[in-house]
Amino acid sequence: MTVIVQFILRHGYPILFAAVFARQIGLPIPAPGFLLAAGALAASGKLDLVTAFGLAVTGCVLADWIWYEAGRAWGDKVVDFLHSFAPDPEAADRKSKQMFARHGAQLLVLDKFVPGLDAVVPPLAGTSGTSRLHFLTFETVGASLWSIAYLGLGHAFSHDLDRAAAYAGVAGKWIAGALFAALVIYIGRKLLRWYRSSGRVRVARSGSLNLKRSGTCQPIEGVDHEY
Repeated sequence: MTVIVQFILRHGYPILFAAVFARQIGLPIPAPGFLLAAGALAASGKLDLVTAFGLAVTGCVLADWIWYEAGRAWGDKVVDFLHSFAPDPEAADRKSKQMFARHGAQLLVLDKFVPGLDAVVPPLAGTSGTSRLHFLTFETVGASLWSIAYLGLGHAFSHDLDRAAAYAGVAGKWIAGALFAALVIYIGRKLLRWYRSSGRVRVARSGSLNLKRSGTCQPIEGVDHEY
């Protein structure tokens, strides 16, 4: 972390913007570490926290917007390309598309905390036909939460950035677990509703059939049934 701090001190705000943009565009740059360092420098008065926040959000939104537009232009080819780097491309493709189908563009709010998912959600938003307004709204909210989380940790633990980095890793795991739990709950509710509705249909059909059967056996008033 000390190296990153010195790097930001030497190059200033542009390197923070470049790190966040590069990370979101797909390069292996530890942008969270840069945000932690920027938060610590802001705590010591060497950087302005609001400026650092604005640059982080801008870099994040611009990079993801490029992937969104690529998804709109080239469709699933972009998503397939990104999934080709996964250990199991087919499984990764299936899971990400199922998750986006259930939650839609709202995933942009939390996807940056889940490595791998943050790379494919923006192009998936483009391929799904999500409007630019909806994309930019959810993307800006997500980028803001992500930037605040790391800048805030760096600011709070400015004298112990290694601990801040450890907390950041734990927070990412908790958020990923929360997303998975929410997905399981969502699927469970859907299955429960389907089971209840199918049960009602069966009961209704059974009752209708019983009424028809009982109706055929009842005599009609005013008609002589003796032959």
